[in-house]
Amino acid sequence: SDMHLRALLLAVLTAMLVSGSAAHAQKSARKVDLFTLAPDFAQYGVQSIALLPVATFDGNLDSRRMTEGLVGQALRSIGYRWVSPTLTKEWISRAGGDSLLKALNDQLLKQPRLDSLQAPMYSRTARARALLTVRVDQFERRELEFNQSGRPATTVSLKAALVDSTGRLLWSASGSETIEGAFQDPSTNPIGVSASGLNTKPIAAQGGAPTFIEVLSKLLARWAEQFPAKPAVAPAAGQ
Repeated sequence: SDMHLRALLLAVLTAMLVSGSAAHAQKSARKVDLFTLAPDFAQYGVQSIALLPVATFDGNLDSRRMTEGLVGQALRSIGYRWVSPTLTKEWISRAGGDSLLKALNDQLLKQPRLDSLQAPMYSRTARARALLTVRVDQFERRELEFNQSGRPATTVSLKAALVDSTGRLLWSASGSETIEGAFQDPSTNPIGVSASGLNTKPIAAQGGAPTFIEVLSKLLARWAEQFPAKPAVAPAAGQ
């Protein structure tokens, strides 16, 4: 009968969802971040860090600003004196205009850290003992069409590096986070119809891909745990 068939289908679907979520839990339990830390970090006496403008491949202003804001929030409580990307951008712009800002972005696209040739100048310009650079490698929301089944997903991938004023690498991070939305089933009864011009399509009562803020916050919460604590010693005079 119809009833038996429905019960059977429901049982099969539930079993699939349970096994799917177990596989997903295993997948997301894998470590997707890589960190390095200079073994003698404490000896550098870093007390102040300038967060330089975040680099992006596509020049997307929203992803840059969101990343700058959330990196600042995630690391603010670690105890360093932070120079914000708003200030560093202003000072870099004063020192060399838009061309210097573009040169910084281009440099970080090649490699996400500053080296011994660039770090001293940026350190003086940003008035900080150390420089944190961040590059957005991926900022992607995968939404499904109304007639597709599956899970929408949002992925963020970043690379970051902390160097001192001589360009010595003190800490680095690289990783990504993907969060999936609820399973979307096109056979679910639509709750309405969206009409735009010549196209009409059903609106299902289902959420889309998670927000970038949610995914970025989760990634940066892990990074904040791996960020080196502020050394107790202040840097020696003349350093």
